[in-house]
Amino acid sequence: MDRMVVSNLLRSIMNKSRESMDQRVKDMDVSPQQGRMISYIAQNDDKGLIQKDLAEVFQRRGASITSMLQGLEKKGYIERRIPKDNERQKNIYILPKGKALVEETNEAFYAAEKELVHALSEEEVQQLTELLRKIDRSL
Repeated sequence: MDRMVVSNLLRSIMNKSRESMDQRVKDMDVSPQQGRMISYIAQNDDKGLIQKDLAEVFQRRGASITSMLQGLEKKGYIERRIPKDNERQKNIYILPKGKALVEETNEAFYAAEKELVHALSEEEVQQLTELLRKIDRSL
């Protein structure tokens, strides 16, 4: 078996998947990365997330996270508030406009995932999921 088969297949799948997702969210006024980020913020809205949390989850540098958050804040999807007990940090919260966007992006991600595995049986999807989790844990 060619040593680069898995790598090449993963790259091809990711590129096709990214193109499909980009097409789905192009009219939503956010990038796919911002869509994933705002979904994460919505899921964790009660935790008072800070920028450092997002940098860890999305494995990006602070400047990249800052830029994405500024874009989301400028568009009215999120707000950053300084808590009374720690004036050096800003907690990130989703706004109603952001919640509506999350619903829309979740539908787009669901459709993209469905497209990604449409050629597989339910059993194959479960096997693939288990294999991907195993790979993810090993990295």
